[in-house]
Amino acid sequence: MPTLKRLIPLTAACALAACGGDGGSADITGTGFVSLGVTDAPVDEAEAVVVTFTEVQLLGDDDAPRETFVLDTPQQIDLLALQGNNSTFLIEGEEVPVGEYQQVRLLIDSVPPSCNSIPGELPSYITIDGVDYPLVVPSGEQSGLKFQGPITVAAGQSAAYTVDFDLRQSIAERGANDCYNLRPVVRVVDNAEVGTLTGTIDPALFTDASCTADPVTGEGAAVYVYTGGSTVPDDADSSTDDDVDPLTTALVTPITDMDDNVTGFSYEVGFLLAETYTAAFTCQAGNDLGEQDDDITFGDIENDIVIQADTVTTINFEAAPPATETE
Repeated sequence: MPTLKRLIPLTAACALAACGGDGGSADITGTGFVSLGVTDAPVDEAEAVVVTFTEVQLLGDDDAPRETFVLDTPQQIDLLALQGNNSTFLIEGEEVPVGEYQQVRLLIDSVPPSCNSIPGELPSYITIDGVDYPLVVPSGEQSGLKFQGPITVAAGQSAAYTVDFDLRQSIAERGANDCYNLRPVVRVVDNAEVGTLTGTIDPALFTDASCTADPVTGEGAAVYVYTGGSTVPDDADSSTDDDVDPLTTALVTPITDMDDNVTGFSYEVGFLLAETYTAAFTCQAGNDLGEQDDDITFGDIENDIVIQADTVTTINFEAAPPATETE
């Protein structure tokens, strides 16, 4: 766990002093423990998306920090390495006053918004075709990235939350100056209320003439997940039209036999709240550019998927059987 410099507002410090805790366990009259991690829904065409986190703040109703944790060692994290159920903590088991924190703010070290005076060692960057490009996080160092909660900490209890970055909807190139913007599309979930969606994908879905994904590696294919049991799938364009953007997405992984022959593909979507969802497979995810409306198609759509907390739900995507001729 990283070493933290913790800045406590005066009112919070007084509350902790009044509790009289010994530091070994939370005082059940007024404090609990909180952990906050990050995970990622991936993006195509990038080998790494590295972000350097420097500070975590929990905010109240008035948008002012109630609890602040400055990381002694900035956490440089490759978000693309955190797919499915993989995550990493920024803060873990930190004692805080009980209550409801309305927002989370993450401060990030990145290159200046002008993308000038690029340092030799990039604090945050995206790797494409083996080349590292500066990643600009507007206001990342000043006002930070703010996400809606709430985060609830009960007396004497531990609460763990995860910030899920949807990189497919978050990254865009800044003109032709070899810089990229990170404007995160995220959701914050309570780890005690989430489940996992997993399954396999029929390799026959890659044989359709419209498929642009690699049938061996699976690159360019993805599973899109939408809230609601009968949602009509659409691309991830972060638009304000009537179409519904995916809540999150997952890349696919080849399944091979002992001779390294691809026999199918698998996927995993973690940190889904206990609700009903629609999931759709597409082998045109590589054509989904994120910030514009892209006409991609879906090879198989599964409706009414019920996710339960702390449970793994299996949904397999199958190719439609060939039509039979009738006499």
